[in-house]
Amino acid sequence: MPAFTFFIDNTEYSGNSRQLLACVTELRSMNYTVAVGVLGRETPWSILLADSGAVVSHFNSKGFWDIKALFKLRKWLQQIPSDFLHLISLNALDAVGLASPSFVSKSFLSGIPDTRFRPNAWRKILLAKVRKIFCLTLASKNRLQTLGIPASKVAHLPPGISPQNVPQSLAPLSEMPYLLSSGPFHHDFNHRDALWCMDILHYVKPEIKLFLTGTGADLNSLHSFRAALMTKEFIRFTGTVDFLEPWLANASIILATNLTPGGYYSALEAMLSGKPLITSNTLGMAEFVEDGKTAVLYAPGERAELAKRIRLLLDDPARGAEIAHNARESAESRFSPKHHVAKLLQYYDDYK
Repeated sequence: MPAFTFFIDNTEYSGNSRQLLACVTELRSMNYTVAVGVLGRETPWSILLADSGAVVSHFNSKGFWDIKALFKLRKWLQQIPSDFLHLISLNALDAVGLASPSFVSKSFLSGIPDTRFRPNAWRKILLAKVRKIFCLTLASKNRLQTLGIPASKVAHLPPGISPQNVPQSLAPLSEMPYLLSSGPFHHDFNHRDALWCMDILHYVKPEIKLFLTGTGADLNSLHSFRAALMTKEFIRFTGTVDFLEPWLANASIILATNLTPGGYYSALEAMLSGKPLITSNTLGMAEFVEDGKTAVLYAPGERAELAKRIRLLLDDPARGAEIAHNARESAESRFSPKHHVAKLLQYYDDYK
C-alpha cells in the first residue's frame, strides 16, 4: 500500500488541523501508512493524530530561522518512506523550501490563504515548483490563476470534516445564551463585524453575549476595538480552546464573519453542530451554503444588517432549527472526510 506523508507548521486548533485529522483518520481506515511531521510543538490535536494511527514527529521550532528544527526536518524528509508529500500551509512550504528544496517539487500544497493572498518573490518560486495546489473553493482557484499560477497546477478540493467526540467536562461553564465566533484571528477586519453588531444588538437583546474563541495576530487589536465600543460586558474572549464542539453545542447562533479559509471550516463546524449559522455573503461561502436554507447570509461590513439578522433568528427559533437541520444534512452529504479523501486520491493517482 502507498505511504502518505503530511507536513504542517503547527497543530494548534484550526481548520487546517481539523482537516488533517479527518484526512489521516480516513486514510488509516483504508489501511494506508501515514506519517505526519509538525514544525511546532505537541498539542492535543497531535495526540489525536497519533491515536488515529499516524506516526507523528515534532520539530519544536521556535521561529522561521530555527536552524536546529530545520535540520531535524531535513533529516526526517530524507528518512521517511513516502509516495506522496502533502504540505499544509504556506509556512510548511517555506520550511521545506529552506530545509530541503528538492522535496518541494515532490509536494502537494493545501491550506493557503484565500482572496487576499499575494505571494512574495520567494513564495512565487516555491509555488512554481510544487506538483499541485489545492483550493477549498472555485473562487480561490480562480483567484490563484489571476495571480499567474497555471490552471494545470491548481485544483479544486472541497474540505471534508466530521464532529469530534470530546469529554463533557470541557463544556463551557456559561449557561447564558450566546453567539459564537471562532478564530484564529488574522488581520481580517470582518471579525470586527461580530463585535460591532453587539454595539447594536445589546440594546434589544441585552441577555445575549458574544464569545470569541481562539487567538491570532489580530487579537490585541480586537481587544482594543471592544474597549472602544464600550461593550466589554457583552463580549468575551476565551483564548485558545483545544476542542470547539462543546462551545458549538451550547451556542444559540454561530457566526462565521471572517473572509479567510478558516471561515469555511467555521461554517462547516457550525453546520455539523446542528446550530443555525450566519455567515458572510462571499463568492467562496456561496459554494458551501444556500441563503435562507442552510444558513443566513449578510453583506460583509454591514454590521446593522448582521445585527438585524441575528435578532430575527433569535426571535424565530423554529426557523433557526429548520436551517440548522438542513445545514447538517448538507454538510454530511457534501463535505464528508470520505468524499475529501476520495478526490485527494484521484489527484495523487495522476502522479504515480
